[in-house]
Amino acid sequence: MKKLIVLLTLLFCLSLSATEYIGTLQMASGYTLKDVRVCLDEQGNLTLYHVKFARMMPMRVDVVLPTVTLRQDDSVTVLSGDGIVPTMYGKPKPERIVTQLQGKADGSAISGFVFEVKVLTLGR
Repeated sequence: MKKLIVLLTLLFCLSLSATEYIGTLQMASGYTLKDVRVCLDEQGNLTLYHVKFARMMPMRVDVVLPTVTLRQDDSVTVLSGDGIVPTMYGKPKPERIVTQLQGKADGSAISGFVFEVKVLTLGR
């Protein structure tokens, strides 16, 4: 099953003209998630596959972080972003804001990958 998920992820990345990376996600809160598989496309959409953002989170989800700022530094792509509204299950989640995103993508690895998720209370 794991091989099937990896294959589907790779096919999805290829269909979007995206590059797949694997790395460790360090949340600013101290939570760490190893071997995170991500796809990054040329428009700055960063897709994280099968992740959770806290130990207490009951299940893993696929998350898209749109409009991540990309900058080329020689052969390294530098990622940054603040105030990003993530998309989960195909819908924007304005009650969750990604801040302080940073990282570097090189070859097939992503490093220094850190961000924080702020949960807002929205009026109903």
